[in-house]
Amino acid sequence: MTDYLTAGEAIEVLKIPASTFYRLAKEGKIAKHYPTAVSKHGVYDAREIARLGSKLKRESEPQQTGETDWIQSSDVGNMYDLEYTVYGDETGNPSIVRKWYERNPQICRVLYNKEDRRDFWGALNMLPLKEETIFKLLRGEIRDIDLDPQKDILTFEEPGTYDFYVASVIVRPDRKNHFLALVNGVFDFWCEQAPERRLRKIYGRVVSGDGEMMAKKLFFSPLWHISDSAYVLDMTRPNPSRLVQSFQYAVNSKIEEASLTAKMTAKEANNSECRGTKADTEQTSTESTELL
Repeated sequence: MTDYLTAGEAIEVLKIPASTFYRLAKEGKIAKHYPTAVSKHGVYDAREIARLGSKLKRESEPQQTGETDWIQSSDVGNMYDLEYTVYGDETGNPSIVRKWYERNPQICRVLYNKEDRRDFWGALNMLPLKEETIFKLLRGEIRDIDLDPQKDILTFEEPGTYDFYVASVIVRPDRKNHFLALVNGVFDFWCEQAPERRLRKIYGRVVSGDGEMMAKKLFFSPLWHISDSAYVLDMTRPNPSRLVQSFQYAVNSKIEEASLTAKMTAKEANNSECRGTKADTEQTSTESTELL
C-alpha cells in the first residue's frame, strides 16, 4: 500500500520553503494525488518525495572537479597511498616505481581533486615497451617489477609507433565516473604527438571483475593463445567504442593534414625550381641574342 504525505509533511521531509514546494507542485515536478474522487486536498506519494529529496540534496552539495596530469616527483607518495588502498601489502615498491617515472614521466596519468592535488582519485600506468617484452609479461615469464627502467622502458624521443603494457588502473569507487577523464588525458597527449609518434597497441592483463568491465567498455580483444587474462586494444583497427573512434578520427585528420602540407610544400618547392629554371633559360636566351 502506498504511503501518502500531506503538503506540510512533504515540506518537512524535503526541508525546502513552502513557496518552493508549491511552485514545484504547480510545475508538475511534484505530483499531487487525490485519494478519492471527492477529496478536496491533495496528498503526495512518500516514495516520490523521498526520491526528490535525495535529488535535491545531491544538487545542493558542492561538486568537486577532477583534473588529470602526468605524474610529478612530488606525487609519488600520494600515488603509493592510493595503490595501497587497492593492493594492500602487494603494492609495488615505491623506490622501483619511482625509477619508472624518472625514466619517462609520461607513463602515468593521474587523476586528482582540482582544488587539492594531494587528493588522488585515480591513476593509469601504461609502460611503453618492446612487444617481445610485453609478451613475456602477459605470459607471466617476468613481472613488471623485474623490468630494468633504463633498458626496457622506452622514451618518446624517437618518432615512430609505440606499444604499451597497462601495469595498473586505479580509480576510487566514489570517483568511477571520472575514469574516462584518465583515458582522455592519455588519448589527448597521443593525438598531439601524431603523426610523428603514434600509439599502436595497448596490452594488459585482466585480473578482476572491474578490470574486465573496463576492457569490455573499450572493446579490448582477448589473446587466448597467450594467456586467459591477456587482452589487447589495437588502435589502428576499427573499434565500436565512440571514445576510440574519436581518437582515431583525430589522429587520422592530423595525418591527412600533415600529408597535405607536405604535398603543398613539395609543390611550392617544385614551382620555385621551375621558376628558377625558366629565369635561367630566359637569361641565357637574352645573352645569346645580345651576342648576335
